[in-house]
Amino acid sequence: MATAGDLQALLAAGGSPLAADEALAIVRGAAAAPVGHEPEAWLDLIAPGEALDLREHLKDLRAQLAAERPAEPPVAERLAALRAVLHELAVDGLLLPLTDEHGSEYLPRSARRLRWLTGFTGSAGLVVVLPERAVVFVDGRYTLQASQELEPELFEIRHVTDNPPTKWLEAHLGARRLGIDPALHGEAEVERYRKAVGRAGGELVLLDANPVDRIWTTRPAPPIAPIDEVPARYTGETREERRVRIGGKVAEAGADAAVITATDSIAWLLLIRGGDVPFNPLVLGNALLHGDGAVELFVDPRKLRPGQHFGNGVAIQPIATFEAALDRLGREGRRVLVDRTTVNARIGRRLAAAGATVVEGEEPCRLAKAVKNPVELQGAYDAQRRDGAAMVRFLRWLDDTAPAGRITEIEAAERLEAERAKDPLFRGPSFPTIAGAGPDGAIIHYRVTPESNRPIEPGTLFLLDSGGQYLDATTDLTRTVAIGEPSAAMQHHFTLVLKGHIALARAVFPKGTTGGQIDALARLALWRAGLDYDHGTGHGVGAYLCVHEGPARIAKRGGDVPLQAGMILSNEPGYYVDGAYGIRIENLVAVRAEPTPDGGNRELLGFETLTRCPIDRRLIDLELLEASERTWLDAYHASVAADLADLLDDAADRAWLAAATAPL
Repeated sequence: MATAGDLQALLAAGGSPLAADEALAIVRGAAAAPVGHEPEAWLDLIAPGEALDLREHLKDLRAQLAAERPAEPPVAERLAALRAVLHELAVDGLLLPLTDEHGSEYLPRSARRLRWLTGFTGSAGLVVVLPERAVVFVDGRYTLQASQELEPELFEIRHVTDNPPTKWLEAHLGARRLGIDPALHGEAEVERYRKAVGRAGGELVLLDANPVDRIWTTRPAPPIAPIDEVPARYTGETREERRVRIGGKVAEAGADAAVITATDSIAWLLLIRGGDVPFNPLVLGNALLHGDGAVELFVDPRKLRPGQHFGNGVAIQPIATFEAALDRLGREGRRVLVDRTTVNARIGRRLAAAGATVVEGEEPCRLAKAVKNPVELQGAYDAQRRDGAAMVRFLRWLDDTAPAGRITEIEAAERLEAERAKDPLFRGPSFPTIAGAGPDGAIIHYRVTPESNRPIEPGTLFLLDSGGQYLDATTDLTRTVAIGEPSAAMQHHFTLVLKGHIALARAVFPKGTTGGQIDALARLALWRAGLDYDHGTGHGVGAYLCVHEGPARIAKRGGDVPLQAGMILSNEPGYYVDGAYGIRIENLVAVRAEPTPDGGNRELLGFETLTRCPIDRRLIDLELLEASERTWLDAYHASVAADLADLLDDAADRAWLAAATAPL
């Protein structure tokens, strides 16, 4: 690695105003950030475009830093070190969720505390560490994965629904002190745990800092990636229009300002995107939205390109000054809107301590972001067509080559991403592609690695759950494909899942209905056969944002938000046979108004299916389908064929599409 003097000389020769230590810090942050769609964009934060020698040197430096793999102690030593720190802090245990101070699902490397401590790599989970035991709570998507990744002599595994952490603590904590980091929990969650711990006879202790950070000596730097701006032609309104509109909701709530810490809300509000976390185009930071639409944005200023700003009404401040701004609101006696479910407890408590009046209410961007405007919906329609064409090209290739048994899961995932990347609006996958061959498909959130990479073999099912980020939309779809001749059991299970998918797609329901109230429609055919699946049926999807977006969802539990026209959700029932295969059929749907029949007295809603991709007809047991279900599938396939044919240049692709969408 070059000396600081060498780097300083290159910076000066390249016309960069930065000192060597400043530039090196940015390079370290860039090395800690995901490699995005434009892998060299971070160079603009340091070097002018014409400074070629400097830029080449910086790329080499980043590659060296990214390749560094510091030695980590065994998991058992990490756990022992944490227990020692907890003893110093005079607490008996720690409750650690898999999230960050923004409540994120996908985390920067510097915030993956639970992964570092335990070795579990899923995207949802929680661990309770006590002196004599450690218990990891996961949902049904991750029970199998957790059993493969966690060391059984160190960690017990519990199903978060069947045995929630609150109930477990009531039964097992006793009269002990349990520590939590209030920056990783909303106030409402803190109160739930406080009550549970109290019922056990213990005490919940809010810690000043996260104890894992004291022992994680190899913790990566916070990520640094450039901030991009989304043109208003993809968003349906300008930044100023959106700020003023949502600021009005703050005033309507009786507040002077609102705290916004959810990074997708900030990105949506200000029409900005970033590259700080994998798969979701987000910028880590916080914001204060005032009733007149003015915004104070707290971000790392090193992510701004030279001269970049977001117009009048958006004041950009260093992220380190956020807590001082909260104190200022308190000194000024401001009324501040805080969502107890999305803003972490440390913030709410700091505001109250500073003298602010905390107004409890819903974060003003959350629902507004979920209800897409006509431009965003049109973007979804357009992106789904292009995404569907990429899927058809991929599926035709898969049909032609997989039966020979020489394609692996990784090769399939890479091929699909290459097909999507042909779209000029493509900005990368929207989540890690789930490419599960045979028994790997039964792992609900399977993620292939070089060690687990399995060939796709004849006589098996291949489950492919994938999506793309496009400038105009976010996509997510799952197809289960027969490789060779499927068995009767495969066809039977697939058709039951298909019946549930069709039932939900055809659903009509009164305005005010929640996702939880219609979840059973997707499960009914499976239930009648004594079967079920252990995950939700549908999640919200953002507009070139998070593939998992709240607040609405379709699920047995938690789907308590009324569905509204304009929301985009997934429809993805499934069924899984451990050690054999997995089945899931996923389309995205948009909630839309439906006509009220004569004599009706309710406004009705239903779904319009957005995803454009054939469903594997070879896996259907026709005797199990009712006539109306056949009619729905034939109509869906006819629309897919009509929408995609003119996007396929290759005659072989068009012929494959015609056969795949032929009437039953």
